[in-house]
Amino acid sequence: MRFTENELKIIYQYSAENKEETLNRLEESISEIKEETTKNLIKNTIEKLQKTAEQECSNFIKNVKKYFLNKKDNSIHQKLAEARIKSNSAVLLGHDLMGEERFMKEAHYMITLEVLNDNSSVGHKGERCRFFLSDEGYKNAKFSEQRGEIKIKSHASVFCGKLYPDRKIQKQER
Repeated sequence: MRFTENELKIIYQYSAENKEETLNRLEESISEIKEETTKNLIKNTIEKLQKTAEQECSNFIKNVKKYFLNKKDNSIHQKLAEARIKSNSAVLLGHDLMGEERFMKEAHYMITLEVLNDNSSVGHKGERCRFFLSDEGYKNAKFSEQRGEIKIKSHASVFCGKLYPDRKIQKQER
């Protein structure tokens, strides 16, 4: 039996321990629902589940629950954490991406940089940092880059907390 994604979502929302309890929950919900399309969707789901054998249906419901719970647990935050671990990328020191520095009125620039030598005032050689800077702070960072203390890896303009990354001109735009 084939179920649509919406039918699977309904099974997940109304799922119980077995086929009979799940069907009861679905049937009870029909009287509560006002929208005709949703009612029809639930009725189709009930018909499909009724045609399935008890044990097979109970296993199917458990698998649907497992599928949606795994999908829910696999949030964007977990995916980002896994990507960081896989890439073995160094942790950025300095300001947090959603820190209060980003939303300060004076913050006009965001830079990520790599410290090139131990003479730098921002960190030790090899460290990577992110900073939200004022106009004066950005000038100082540019001077540090000219002196060879740091290398600015990326730059973005900041306005009211929003980031506007620089974009490189493509060959066809030149």
